[in-house]
Amino acid sequence: MLVGIKDGRFFLGNFYCIDKQGNIILQDTVEYRSTRRSSPSPMEQRCIGLILIPSSCRTSCHVDCSIDEQLSLLSIPEK
Repeated sequence: MLVGIKDGRFFLGNFYCIDKQGNIILQDTVEYRSTRRSSPSPMEQRCIGLILIPSSCRTSCHVDCSIDEQLSLLSIPEK
């Protein structure tokens, strides 16, 4: 899952859970943020591990999965 927050940083990690308030917890997370223009790489990254992202800070949320997984989520099981 890729989560963006208001200050421009992004967090890429495995979805762990969401609480009643809408806060997201990611595990094995990597933080990405913009660096100065003098740096050879436009993005800096660091390993975070487990992180709670408050719903009030979140600006975007994307889930990455394969086409087969997407289709299985769309299918309605027959009873």
